[in-house]
Amino acid sequence: MNDMNYTALLKRIQQGLSVVELVHTSHPRWPLPAHPHPFPPPNLHVSVLDSSFNPPTLAHLALANTLPPPTPAEEASTPTAQDFDARLLLLSVRNADKQLKPGDATYEQRVEMMILLARDLARSHARSVPAARDALPEAAPHEPNVAVAIIDEPTFVGKSAILRDFLSKRILEILGPAQVASAFPNNSPPTPKLTFLMGTDTIVRLFAPRYYADEQSMVAALRRFLSPEGDDSRIICARRISPSVVPAIAEEERIEVEMSEFARKIIPVHKLSFVDIGERECTYSSSEVRESLAKGDEGWKDMVTPSIMEYITSKKLYTSV
Repeated sequence: MNDMNYTALLKRIQQGLSVVELVHTSHPRWPLPAHPHPFPPPNLHVSVLDSSFNPPTLAHLALANTLPPPTPAEEASTPTAQDFDARLLLLSVRNADKQLKPGDATYEQRVEMMILLARDLARSHARSVPAARDALPEAAPHEPNVAVAIIDEPTFVGKSAILRDFLSKRILEILGPAQVASAFPNNSPPTPKLTFLMGTDTIVRLFAPRYYADEQSMVAALRRFLSPEGDDSRIICARRISPSVVPAIAEEERIEVEMSEFARKIIPVHKLSFVDIGERECTYSSSEVRESLAKGDEGWKDMVTPSIMEYITSKKLYTSV
């Protein structure tokens, strides 16, 4: 897909003409592999990194590169690490018309930086894609499978349902009825299975009753989001404190234990996993980049990829916060 007019796509979202818009894909068949396979698997595993990307940092890149922790069944039957079939960088624009801070990135600029990050992700991830490579015909080269999208939905539960519907329709459109009928039992194309990537600050809000009408509503929403009877999505949460920062480790461990114990009561245990993304990367944040730029501190350049550093510099972003 060629990059399009992001302003027009944002307006489509704001005006309610669509709820999801793809603004960039690494190849036209995304989220399916670039090269057709005669016997595709029944499920298509897609990771979703949903963030404000203001701006994207090396922490975003590290989290987007994360491999899925195996389920108990996969651990017993698969000797090698598996990978996601596709990756999605997602920006929610429900509040796209709110007043931005002076010098802040517009939503169009964030989309442009997300596309730069998607290309960085495709390059950096090409070395570790065993599942995707094995799924391709022997003679076909591996190609990255990354996309950027915008969505009009503030909650993870809502995003999960909308994305599953959107991806199911897109997969059917790409394959066409004839291939679905010939290649899939019961005329059922691959089912999208979503894994949402997030940090501990986000997961605390996801499992906090105060963000729902009441605790009963929260439990019902989370079951709809994560249970096999609902959307059957998963969560991978990145630990955001370096192991060398001793005073903060206890708080991170407390959050991980409490979230895991609470989740275990309402959803299968393998639906929530915690991972490390790198001792340096886990300490980086978009707000730190913005603050560093506002102060004229050059340290921000170590927190982003070279392409995003050049973009921020050329656009003179975050010079006033």
